[in-house]
Amino acid sequence: MAVKVRISYEKPQELHTVTEMLKPIIKSCKADKGENGRFKKAYLEVNISAENAQKSVNSPLI
Repeated sequence: MAVKVRISYEKPQELHTVTEMLKPIIKSCKADKGENGRFKKAYLEVNISAENAQKSVNSPLI
């Protein structure tokens, strides 16, 4: 199952920390360039394997 995730961050170190944590499941990562606002955005596409996916809405996926 593929999931798209949008990440908002202020410092590049924040994005780096998140991508390092999710590195095993990241399929692609695209960071917006040249934003002038306080927050920058990055878009990740992650793969979640079927054995990690839960059927219950209240349970964490990973």
